[in-house]
Amino acid sequence: MNPVSQFVAIGLVLTFAVVAVFLWALLRKPGTADPSLQDEDTARIYREELQELQAARQSGDLDSEAFERARQDIAVRLIGDLPDAGAAGYSKNAGAQRAVVTAVVLALVFPMLGALAYLTLGDPMAVAEPPAAMHGGTDGGPDAAVLAQSLKDKLQTNPQDTQSWVLLGRTYRSQDQFDAALDAYNRAIALDPNNRVAIERAEVIAAKNGGQFAGEPWAVINSILKKSPKDGSALLMAGSAAFSEGRFKQALAYWSALRPQLADGSPEAVAVDNALRAAAEKAGMQMPATNTAAPGAAEARISGRVTLPDAIKKQVRPTDVVFIYAQAEHGSPMPLAILRTTVQALPFDFTLDDSLAMSPQARLSGQTHVTVKARISPSGQATPQAGDWIGTLPHVAVGAQRLVVTIDEMVK
Repeated sequence: MNPVSQFVAIGLVLTFAVVAVFLWALLRKPGTADPSLQDEDTARIYREELQELQAARQSGDLDSEAFERARQDIAVRLIGDLPDAGAAGYSKNAGAQRAVVTAVVLALVFPMLGALAYLTLGDPMAVAEPPAAMHGGTDGGPDAAVLAQSLKDKLQTNPQDTQSWVLLGRTYRSQDQFDAALDAYNRAIALDPNNRVAIERAEVIAAKNGGQFAGEPWAVINSILKKSPKDGSALLMAGSAAFSEGRFKQALAYWSALRPQLADGSPEAVAVDNALRAAAEKAGMQMPATNTAAPGAAEARISGRVTLPDAIKKQVRPTDVVFIYAQAEHGSPMPLAILRTTVQALPFDFTLDDSLAMSPQARLSGQTHVTVKARISPSGQATPQAGDWIGTLPHVAVGAQRLVVTIDEMVK
């Protein structure tokens, strides 16, 4: 039973419980004395008076004329004091009928009036779903505003909790509240200076500046790399910053220094391999695939370019994630090959092959035709969300080249 049905059922039960009390009070018999007993007492009194008159006549105290007048007087009073049986029955029946009519009216009208008042003044659907802020975000996780308030309450009692300050910064960052995010990151760094948090803070500054890394973001990157040349977070961000500025060879150098630190086949390694391939293509250099494709799958690849119309580009952020992937035309929706970039890299030349497979059992080389998609995900979620932008090419032959995928449709 859904919440609305439960609410209605409970309301009906309570309503009819109240009506039942009224019905019981109206229809129950009144607790008065038996009328026949009252009539008998009255007759007994008058019999005693009549016996006294007869005794007075026999003793000579009353003559015949006086006795007759007294007896008639007793008879008249007796008739007046005894109730009219017909009138009493009519009154009793009429009262019962009125009680029944009143009970029926209450049983019908009372619930109807209550329902009408609630439908007019209340909100019957309010019980169906809790408010959005309490229910959570669109991805099923906790609402960012609620999470931020919870972290702030926690930090009121424990302001030395570095991790909570970092989480608060990330939460504000997800809401594009960059100033509040920077305040939280500043508090975290003041408590525990470390490269990872410094890099996250620099990313927030770049995002606040419209994706521009010039100035403090680059200063933070260079400072960390000067002290720790192999710092993974700094190398990754340095490559991203250089790529966004069109310095593709420098991006290639940074990401190449990072790649040996990552385990082959890990999601991080796949992402960096995709970035390396993109940087190499942009720089006009040949970059061999890091992972070896399955035997016999040399031709199992699809290449092309992803484009974004200017009108739509104004509605998204440069740092929004872009997923480019191929799906089987039938069966599982799991991508057969997927790579990831950002809006600022568009137009983007891509190549999908078995080295980008998510599962050894699901590869491009096992298909003849696929569907190619490119999707902008502001939330960074791999699963399509309402508000994403997508472009689709159906029935693409494996081995096709020079495709053009235009992102021009909003996900509903």
